[in-house]
Amino acid sequence: MSYSSKTQNSGSRALVASLAVVVSCFFLSSLKADVVVQSSGKRIDGVTVLSAKWDQVLFKQGGNTVKLIGDKVASIQRESAYLQPVRSAISSGDYARALSSISKLDGRGLKGWQAAELQYLKGKAHLAAGDAGKADGVFKEFIAANKETKDYWLPHAIYGRGQASLDLGRGNSAQTHFQGLAPYGPTWVLRAKLGEAQGLFLAKKYVESRAKFNEVANNRKAPDSLKIDAVVGRIDVIVSQKQYDKAISDLEKTFFTGSTTRGLDYGKSRARATYLMGVCYKGLTGKGNLEKAEIWLLKAAVLYRHHKDIYVKSCNGLVDVYKQLGRTERATEWGRRAGGKS
Repeated sequence: MSYSSKTQNSGSRALVASLAVVVSCFFLSSLKADVVVQSSGKRIDGVTVLSAKWDQVLFKQGGNTVKLIGDKVASIQRESAYLQPVRSAISSGDYARALSSISKLDGRGLKGWQAAELQYLKGKAHLAAGDAGKADGVFKEFIAANKETKDYWLPHAIYGRGQASLDLGRGNSAQTHFQGLAPYGPTWVLRAKLGEAQGLFLAKKYVESRAKFNEVANNRKAPDSLKIDAVVGRIDVIVSQKQYDKAISDLEKTFFTGSTTRGLDYGKSRARATYLMGVCYKGLTGKGNLEKAEIWLLKAAVLYRHHKDIYVKSCNGLVDVYKQLGRTERATEWGRRAGGKS
């Protein structure tokens, strides 16, 4: 081998090594990037969260230090190799995997904000998995441990206790938790109203519930995500009042007109909306409406399986539809799926 080829190869290896270092540094820096999502829905990527309290979130964006009122921040995600698997499992609806990951982390001695968020995520996973009793206990411990430090997730945990109480049929306790959100800012007051509306709905106080949902849906200062949740809640009330044609009209107008141009949204509000369309058509008379109900309920079951409660309700709805259509084999099949046996 000539001297020039040796030099060339050596130079190539040095260049590759340098590029590897650059790529590695870029990759590591991107891994360390935090995310802040504002109540308006605006997502701010590539920041470094310096401090996160319920009343103020402080972060570095480029060379600037940005301060946001906590009420204006819908969520934060600080980079953590420990917590990321838990967050991913929760967002994908795999709550068993999330709780398994949490149990492995419980003995790792996490400190500071990571320990606090782990506790909050534990309550969130239990609640989403349908174990409201355990969720309430975890949220209660979180609130007691983090109230003085004003941890960012504190109002989220209080709201979680309200949701857990609703699931447990403790309406009065739920209202107490929701009313306790008043000091945390205007957006939390609106979230509290949403929780109160849900409680009234579960108590079958439909007129009062519908009024509360409308308060949030029509509030000009409410974030879009809350407005959408309120609209779905109001439509749920309308469905319960068996006003199916009005509910279908409202669902079409809010969620499905021109939806092919906007693309699919796999969020829970749209999942509920899809399921409710199936319920409405099932409630109307005629074979044609039953067939429309079948289509909507199949959409809800297939597209939104990661929302366990929506999936189970959709499966049970399909059982009823297929029985009415005289398709007993299909009814039996969806009955098995509703029980977790697909």
